[in-house]
Amino acid sequence: MSASTKPIQLDSVSKAIVEQLQSDGRRSYAEIGKAVGLSEAAVRQRVQKLTDSGV
Repeated sequence: MSASTKPIQLDSVSKAIVEQLQSDGRRSYAEIGKAVGLSEAAVRQRVQKLTDSGV
């Protein structure tokens, strides 16, 4: 596999964030943070990394 088609490995927190966004894409970072146990800033950073990686 080339780097562009390599599967992306998500940890349990990233998976939980994706699940939160799938259930309600309009949830705030603060609400997601409460649900997954992270700060609003940490959720924002993870969502940006997920977006940048094509998730």
